[in-house]
Amino acid sequence: MDPTTSQPIFAGEYRHALDAKKRVTIPARWRSGEVDEFFAVPNQENGCLMVMPTAVALEVAARAKSDPRFSPQDAQRFLRQFYSRAQHLTTDKQGRIILPEDHCRQVGLKDEVILVGSHPRFEVWSPEAWQKVREEDAPTFQHMLGVLGI
Repeated sequence: MDPTTSQPIFAGEYRHALDAKKRVTIPARWRSGEVDEFFAVPNQENGCLMVMPTAVALEVAARAKSDPRFSPQDAQRFLRQFYSRAQHLTTDKQGRIILPEDHCRQVGLKDEVILVGSHPRFEVWSPEAWQKVREEDAPTFQHMLGVLGI
């Protein structure tokens, strides 16, 4: 948990098989209660499904509306698209969510997925797409580790 927001910090990688209903178990350390709510938005450019807690989805709207780089009209257009593409997901008692069939089709999720922590949210990738992105991102990651002194 992030002590400043009481939101979980999504970190790590978890490989899961999707069942026939497209259910996937959310890691226990990524859950905050018996039932958790998330919003899932496909990111077709990157080929993953972005999944975020409700508080993070609301923060997207606040940031879009308050960012001086966006006109009010552009912010509204963005939010219309963002929320129209978002699907509300709720975990069951076993901590599983059902990935929307349409979203899975849009980003190429089939039988097996990898849940990837991305701090305020997590992403759901096909193993092939994740391996490709991981390899492509490795030089930037190594460079930034050095620059940040980590």
